[in-house]
Amino acid sequence: MSYVELQDIVKNYGPVKALKGLSLSIPKGCLYGLLGPNGAGKTTIIRILCTLLSQDSGKVLINGVNSLENPNAIRRSLGYVAQDVAIDKILSGRELLQLQGSLYHLRKDFCENRIQDLIVLLEMKDWIDRRTGSYSGGMKRRLDLACGLLHQPQLLVLDEPTVGLDIE
Repeated sequence: MSYVELQDIVKNYGPVKALKGLSLSIPKGCLYGLLGPNGAGKTTIIRILCTLLSQDSGKVLINGVNSLENPNAIRRSLGYVAQDVAIDKILSGRELLQLQGSLYHLRKDFCENRIQDLIVLLEMKDWIDRRTGSYSGGMKRRLDLACGLLHQPQLLVLDEPTVGLDIE
């Protein structure tokens, strides 16, 4: 059974046909990449998958849940790291993660432990308590990734995942 199922997805922006009947199935535990030239509809399908945009027709199922019928369940089950980094410049990285945890309604003790685990995993301990306005592009990208992973999503969706990151 597929974890992600897209069935005949159509999306138009006025006369521009961004998606023309896209269908695909992604099994659970799979790493899946969408490749194509600029304007191919990659970001559009990612936004539809994450319930940030509605398709004109077709069906999106994630773990059997229809995205149009129950978008909140979909949002709870996935982490999304957008193409453009969205970080408040005044907060420290740790404060931003704590804010994100409160938006997900995470228990404080769980959130603090998870933040510490992500700081280690993403090698952020030397700069996590600095204001994010002083971060390099790669630091911002790692913090954005930590925000997407904070609530331990079943599905992690990355739009342009390598932008701003060191290859290692």
